[in-house]
Amino acid sequence: MIYYLLGISVIARILVFYTLGDTKLVDEWGIIINNFKVSGVFGFNVVVNEFIALPKYAEPGEEVLPTIFMPPLYFYFIYLIEFLSGSYLNFVSVIIYTQIVFSLISTWLIFKIMLMLKQEIKFALILTTIFALFPVYVFSSSQISSISIQIFLLISYFFSLLKFENNSKFLYLLLFSISAGLLMLIRGEFFLFYFLTLIYFFVFKEKKFKSLVISIIFSILVLSPYLKRNYDNFNTLTLTKSFGYNLLKGNNPSFKVEGDSAYIENNFDRKTLNIKTNNNYEINLDNFYRDKAIYLILNDPFNYLILYVKKIFSFMFIDFNSSYPNYYNFLHIFPKIFVSILSLIGAIIALKQKGFFQFLSIYYLSNIFLFSIFFILPRYSLILLPVQLLLTIEVFKYLKRKIVQLTPQ
Repeated sequence: MIYYLLGISVIARILVFYTLGDTKLVDEWGIIINNFKVSGVFGFNVVVNEFIALPKYAEPGEEVLPTIFMPPLYFYFIYLIEFLSGSYLNFVSVIIYTQIVFSLISTWLIFKIMLMLKQEIKFALILTTIFALFPVYVFSSSQISSISIQIFLLISYFFSLLKFENNSKFLYLLLFSISAGLLMLIRGEFFLFYFLTLIYFFVFKEKKFKSLVISIIFSILVLSPYLKRNYDNFNTLTLTKSFGYNLLKGNNPSFKVEGDSAYIENNFDRKTLNIKTNNNYEINLDNFYRDKAIYLILNDPFNYLILYVKKIFSFMFIDFNSSYPNYYNFLHIFPKIFVSILSLIGAIIALKQKGFFQFLSIYYLSNIFLFSIFFILPRYSLILLPVQLLLTIEVFKYLKRKIVQLTPQ
């Protein structure tokens, strides 16, 4: 049955690709790839003059500033696919098909995780089917977006963690650590959840301090080339620097759950900011946005607190004021709300039980509370889909126990 499901998943994704899929690089990825080809610099801001730099397609001879705003892993992925494709293949199609393969591996891995958690095969297949054919997940594979790779890495992260918990083999510790490093290269803030995992499993649950040190070493080895690149360019050891922009985009007088980049563009023209266009341009610009956001929040804390609660609700369930195309489509809204309700109940139940499900509950809730500080886009909930489906297991286990208790002996 799992192989039938994988076959159906392939057909669904190919159909979506040929009807709704991306056919070229769009938005920042197109700019970044072009600018790297032109200048050899991973960046999208191009110097206009001493105090103005703008995101645009660079021409030969123009100066491209190195970026610290974008995490690099998806850039590496796109560039590698384009390099290997050469002039013989449409590299965008190769990217999409590779993402489809990642989504299939993710489906197989989450099925294996459910079996490792001692779920009945029929129930595991039902949940895996929901995951594999979740409309937004099927659609995402056909887009130039890092989400398919991010989901694959996250499921690999949980899979190798569970494997290591079960038999303590070094191979699974290595895979867990490499997955963690790659996840941090695709989402800089993942380091918070990585350390949450280490503290829960390697400190509180089992005192595996040696394994903790080994994992940190290997994850740093994965990160070290990019950390060195950032230190050489910006004189700082960090993966990304976008806190200020994201905070201001999600916390401004527009009071939109999904954030409002237009507010930034309309109120803070780069031509008037007087920020020098050297390698620290993006850092200084982000610090400027951070200060503006903090000022706005501190001067109207009550309304921003209400906005924060709205973001939490939107992340968990539905954004009543979304402007994204097809957001309110029944195929999107119904499965999202259904899974969200069950997973929240499962998270509450799991909080009381020490173990993997308790960790998933903490992981799920901490994601929601963290990202709601900034802004919530529809695709953000997709990265939590594997966690949500695993948490629904607790709901059905709880119902099964209650039915057994109420059934006359």
